Amino acid sequence: MSRIIKIITIALLLVLGVLCGVVAGVFIALTRDLPQIQSLESFKPSAVTRVYSSDKVLLSELYAEKRHPISIQSMPPHLKAALVATEDRNFYRHSGVDLRGVFRALVKDLSTGQFAEGASTITQQLAKTLFLTPQKTIVRKIKEAFLAFQLERRYTKDEILEFYMNQVYFGSGAYGVESAARLFFGKSVNDLTLSESALIAG
Repeated sequence: MSRIIKIITIALLLVLGVLCGVVAGVFIALTRDLPQIQSLESFKPSAVTRVYSSDKVLLSELYAEKRHPISIQSMPPHLKAALVATEDRNFYRHSGVDLRGVFRALVKDLSTGQFAEGASTITQQLAKTLFLTPQKTIVRKIKEAFLAFQLERRYTKDEILEFYMNQVYFGSGAYGVESAARLFFGKSVNDLTLSESALIAG
């Protein structure tokens, strides 16, 4: 009897070893071509170039993406709170991926038979925006999660939030919260009221 148990144990360990090897191989294959997170340290998001006349009159604005980057210190606390509450309420508690959110999204996907976007944290959304394509595939989600973990290891929560709030698209050609504030309310982001911040956060 003990010999049978020993054989079964060895067989199970072999199967487990093979599975671990397969998982490790797939992981390496999926992540080996990913960009280096360090590149964010020299990252400069595209911004608006203004053309003025000799008497300081604004003649034109040139841009591929209408963006006015600002520091997180210049953003009102209620705007940051509104964005976190809307996009990722567990932002300050997870390490890049919200496992509870992933589980809820997985249950929903299985029940509907469709792969939905859901459960992406702010860090994952930043990783996707900066480094990946918008395709809705399992492979992209794995890459997104891996990059999110790397971002969380290298940067503080406020640094990630600043990257995100300067990068995210708010519609009507506005990229970043400052551009959104100017476009929708005709004012700088630090002059937004609580209700205006809630509207921008969505």
